[in-house]
Amino acid sequence: MPQSVLAILTVTDRPVGVGSLVEVVLCHPEKNATPDIQTEYDLASLGEVESIHGPFCNPPRWMVSYKGKVSAEKGYWIRQKTEIGGLRREQSLSKQQEN
Repeated sequence: MPQSVLAILTVTDRPVGVGSLVEVVLCHPEKNATPDIQTEYDLASLGEVESIHGPFCNPPRWMVSYKGKVSAEKGYWIRQKTEIGGLRREQSLSKQQEN
């Protein structure tokens, strides 16, 4: 099975209420993949998920709303639930694409 990750593009404070908005993009070897990110990826590794909106654009992106403050930054990867570790600090997405 091909490996894939969600790369974090932005982390901002929610405009209303308490918590964070996290924009993620899918990095997947299959061009037309659109997985159920809540089921397949360890979104809870960042905190308690309130809602998910998307996918938007190509490659697919989602906005994930968290109930609390998220400490992750751009360039973090959220791995599939089957992998060990869930969240791992890696190079930024643009650097990954160059390699």
